[in-house]
Amino acid sequence: MAGAAEPTSRRVSLAHLILGIPWVAVVIDAWAPIRDNSFLWHIRAGAAQEAAGSVLTTDPFSFTAAGESWRTQSWLAELLYSWGEGLSGLGFVPPMMLVTSTIALIAIGLVVHKKSGSVVVTGLMVLMSMVLLIQFLVPRPVIFSFALFPLVILAWENPKARFALPFLFWVWASVHGSFIIGLGWVFLALVAEREWRRFPFLLVSGTATLLTAHGLGVLGVLIDFSRAGENLALLTEWRRPEPISAVFTPFLIGVGLLVVGGARRKIEPRHLLLIAPFLLLGFSSTRAVPPAWLGLLPMVALALQGMWLEIPRRFSMAAAGVFTIALLGLPFLVKGDGGLDVDRFPVEAAQHLESVNTFHDDRAGGYLIYAKWPEMRVFLDDRAELYDDLMAEFVAVRSGEADWRPLFERQGIDQVLLPADERLVETLLAAGWRRVYDDESFVVLR
Repeated sequence: MAGAAEPTSRRVSLAHLILGIPWVAVVIDAWAPIRDNSFLWHIRAGAAQEAAGSVLTTDPFSFTAAGESWRTQSWLAELLYSWGEGLSGLGFVPPMMLVTSTIALIAIGLVVHKKSGSVVVTGLMVLMSMVLLIQFLVPRPVIFSFALFPLVILAWENPKARFALPFLFWVWASVHGSFIIGLGWVFLALVAEREWRRFPFLLVSGTATLLTAHGLGVLGVLIDFSRAGENLALLTEWRRPEPISAVFTPFLIGVGLLVVGGARRKIEPRHLLLIAPFLLLGFSSTRAVPPAWLGLLPMVALALQGMWLEIPRRFSMAAAGVFTIALLGLPFLVKGDGGLDVDRFPVEAAQHLESVNTFHDDRAGGYLIYAKWPEMRVFLDDRAELYDDLMAEFVAVRSGEADWRPLFERQGIDQVLLPADERLVETLLAAGWRRVYDDESFVVLR
């Protein structure tokens, strides 16, 4: 009939289109310059394990902790990195990040929609998740946990998918130590829901984490990491989150929505068994905010259940198709090249280093493992669980709170690589060290 409105089933709402917006951020982030120094040493850890035919159990990278007991928690991811670099150099990084980040966002959307039943809520929660997670979507192994955690939640809440839990946890335990948070979530959900018949799934899943290449050694990884609290506090990402920040603001909004859910009687007292521990986790450190958010997301979605009406469907399928094609394609026109950030890493300065004991920071350490190992070993990197008191001493020397001489003499330091504006540079020059290279970002002293 002429002039009749198009059937509702043939129209798409604004809420549906909003779901595609995070794709833009994911594409641009995947091809952004690589700035993560931890990721770089993971590549060489994979190569070392390939050469040895076994997982690493002692430190092969530093001269300060050489041969000391240390297990890499991400052996499977590192093998993937080494294989990818062998195929295309660092060119494998953007596609890997794009696929992993997309799986994470789709899984997050499915978790939210299952609990809320609303496309509007799903779109808003996916957007909030994107804002919160974006600075953590880096190529280091933690990125896999952002996909695995919501997949675990989906499998736990779907009776037909629970048999996938042991496999998901085996993979998670092989790529990142945060699997213990996932196991904790499943345990708390089981207790909150009083679904005791599901306990065998939890038991088998926990057992699966002990069947990786580390075996029972995975427990040692967790114990060593738990003992590194003081050293972790020296790293910016492990400090308490800033109250007003892109990371913490969405989390605080989520907390507020949980309160609203309680007032609406959507959040029941039994849910506090799951909510309280993840609230505490989120307030503990910046690095802990993402897993805390993912753990709370089902409850936040439940709190919003039935709260908003759907946005009227005003776009035709043809208009929605044009928008979707543009949304999918345009980010690739503005993406970067995905290479190393030469302003962050001492790419040129490293060419002027001799293979002697060198004092440098943890950022340079990750890059030097990637670029110079095994010909050169590092002073330290960001493996806080390995270096014990050395990291605290390093911070004190670097800030001028401690004399540099005892540390340099004990470690046989003959060379220094530091940011050009570092206070210690002037101190060493005044003490007779000579400048052998400098640029706008880095200085090499010998």
